[in-house]
Amino acid sequence: MTGHALPSKLAVEVACRVGLSLPASRKGAVASAIGRVMARRGIDDSSLFLNRLGLDQDLTDDVIAAITVGETHFFRDPDQFQLIWQAILPELRRRRPDGSLVRIWSVGCATGEEPYSLAILCDEEGLLQDVRISAADVSRRALATAKAAEYGEWSLRNTDRKLKDRYFTSSEGRFRLNERLRRQVDFAHLNLGAVELPAPERGLADFDLILCRNVLVYLDTSTVRRIARQLLACLADGGWLLTAPTDPPLWKYAPFETSITPAGVVYRRMIAHGDIPGGSISGVAPIPCQSNRPVSHLPVPRASVTDERKTPDDKALEAIARKIRSRYDMGETRKAQRLAAQAVQSHPLAAELHFLQGLSQMADGQTDAAAAALRRVVYLDGNLAAAQFLLGVCLTHSDPQASQRAFENVLHFCLSRPARERVALMSEVTAGDLAERARREIGKVRRGWGSERL
Repeated sequence: MTGHALPSKLAVEVACRVGLSLPASRKGAVASAIGRVMARRGIDDSSLFLNRLGLDQDLTDDVIAAITVGETHFFRDPDQFQLIWQAILPELRRRRPDGSLVRIWSVGCATGEEPYSLAILCDEEGLLQDVRISAADVSRRALATAKAAEYGEWSLRNTDRKLKDRYFTSSEGRFRLNERLRRQVDFAHLNLGAVELPAPERGLADFDLILCRNVLVYLDTSTVRRIARQLLACLADGGWLLTAPTDPPLWKYAPFETSITPAGVVYRRMIAHGDIPGGSISGVAPIPCQSNRPVSHLPVPRASVTDERKTPDDKALEAIARKIRSRYDMGETRKAQRLAAQAVQSHPLAAELHFLQGLSQMADGQTDAAAAALRRVVYLDGNLAAAQFLLGVCLTHSDPQASQRAFENVLHFCLSRPARERVALMSEVTAGDLAERARREIGKVRRGWGSERL
C-alpha cells in the first residue's frame, strides 16, 4: 500500500487503529483527512503511517482530531439541557429519596464542556453534592484539556453572563472553571468501539443518565448495534440515554423504552418491577420556568412513550402526509402546521410527518421551531438528506458550525448516491442537484463565518 493512493481501505484501517469505525458514507472524507495529516507530518508511506499510529500518541490524537468533529461548547444543544433540567433531574430526585448519589456519564466528552455544563446545571438546582459525573473520550489530548478546565470565550459563547461570573475565574481572555465543580467530574480514557460494557470494576455501570452525543455517527452499523445493547446494560432501571440528532436511531438494536420530545428522541431502560415513583415519562408534568436558570427561555419539554406496535401501515401514513402536503402546496402553511402537529402526536416515529411540520414552519418564518422538528427527523432517520439540508438552512445564522456540518452531511450522502437518483422527501430534486446546492451553502457559511471573525 503506497502513500499516494489513500484508498478508502486505508481510512477504515486507520480509523480502527484509533478506536473508530466508519459508515460507508464517510470513508472518502476520512481518507482525505488522513491524507492531510500525512502531508502535514511529512509521511508519504501508508505502511509507515499505520505503524507509527500505535507508537505515537500525538499522531494518534492528530488523526482523531482530523476525522472527527471536535467542536463543542457549554450548554450545546440547549433543548436537551432543558429536558435534563425540567424533566430528568426532578424525576431522578424523586426516585432517590434515600439520598444516594445520582450517577451521570458523558461519553465522548471531548474537551469537557458537556460534563462541566451538567455540573453547573446540577449546582443551579442544589444537587451537585448528590451527583457524581463521569466523563470519557478516545482522545487523550482532549482529556488533558478537559482536566485543566480552562476555556476561551468561544467555548462559552452560549453561556449566560451570570453563569460565567459565578462559575469561572477570568484572566486575559481565558476562563477557568471553579475548583469545586471541577472536582465533581472524573475523566477517563475510553475506546467505546473496543471496550466491553458494562464494566462495574471500572465504575461503568448503573448510570441514571448517559449522554452519548455525536459519537455513534462515527461508527459503522454493526458497532452501533453492539454499543446500543451495551449502553442499555450500563443504565440503572429507569435510567435515561440521550444521543445527538446526527446519531443513528437505537430502538431497533436494543429494547429501549423510546420517547419523542421537543429535544428529539430519548431512550430509557424500563423499570424492572413496579412504576417509577412520581410518574413515568409518559406523564412528565409541566414545570414552571424560572428566569434565572441557564436554559429557562426554552419551551417546557413534554414526552410521550411510543410503541412501535401502534405505528400505522404505510398507506395510512402516506394518506396523512398527502393531506399535509396538499395544504402546504396551496400556501395554507398554518393549516399544514396544525395537521402536522396533530399527526406527529399520534405517530411520533414517522419521520416524514416531522419533516412536513418543519417544512411548514420554515415557510411561516418559524426557523427555531422548524430546526427542532428537523432535528427530530434526523434522529429518526439519519439518511434523510432533505432534512439535513433544511436543518442547515435553519441554522445558518444561529449556529453556523452546526449549519456547515448539516450541509457537509448532505454533500457526503449525495455524493455516495447516483447523481440522477431522486432525493427522499424532495422528489423533484436529484442527488446531484442537492449535492451542488450543499456545496454552495457550505461556501456561504464559510464566507459568513470568516467575515464574523475579522
